[in-house]
Amino acid sequence: RRLELRLPSGKPGDKGAAALIEYCSRPAEDTVLLISLPKLDGSAQKTKWGKALVEGAQTQFVQIWPVDANQLPQWIRQRLSQAGLSASQDAVELIAARVEGNLLAAAQEIEKLKLMAEGGQITVETVQAAVADSARFDVFGLVDAILNGEAAHALRMLEGLRGEGVEPPVILWALSRELRLLANLALQFSQGVPLDKVFSQARPPVWDKRKPLMSKALQRYSAQRWGQLLLDAQRIDAQIKGQASGSPWSSLSRLSLLMAGQRLALPAE
Repeated sequence: RRLELRLPSGKPGDKGAAALIEYCSRPAEDTVLLISLPKLDGSAQKTKWGKALVEGAQTQFVQIWPVDANQLPQWIRQRLSQAGLSASQDAVELIAARVEGNLLAAAQEIEKLKLMAEGGQITVETVQAAVADSARFDVFGLVDAILNGEAAHALRMLEGLRGEGVEPPVILWALSRELRLLANLALQFSQGVPLDKVFSQARPPVWDKRKPLMSKALQRYSAQRWGQLLLDAQRIDAQIKGQASGSPWSSLSRLSLLMAGQRLALPAE
């Protein structure tokens, strides 16, 4: 038998921790327990239940790291090589663009390319004929692209989210959350608080992986400007509720561009 236990929060709680420790000490002989959870950080691995999972005599701990957008082309090239295929750089980048965020789709498309490639060579034309646009995006990836100043990429992700049926309030929530945080961080930084301290005191906290993105964004605008963009977000909220004229999707595109550092001459709707 296989039992699957999923912990989206990454924390089992006191009763759950006790149950895990008890189970790991006497696992059932005819059962495999598969536990899926987010990144298990150092502090969690030092807890009793963490040690039971990571260091147990009858347990196996496997960390699966996500493939970032800048790592995806190399991942695709390796998969192509394993399939006995070679591709031009343009072809690899096209595959990456069409399957971004969806590694399963990438693997499936490579299997399809094996049937279509002539002499094991993959060209842009081959990819255009074979690979569907299977990109899958999420609002957090959109926010990261905006913080990194990737305006064109952010717009493509926004259109992808729209095509996948994500509603404007969900996207506005993510952008507004980031704007409030940036406005608060920028204000503290302008008052002479060191950036490391600003990050450590932030609520919600700024993770180490996101600090370079936040630092890059903070160099873009003043606290006042971030506050003005937050007012733009409030106007979009009114548009979504039918209390203001204009298209929420057009306004979300404009706000994304502005947050990414683009200078736009057109006023807000």
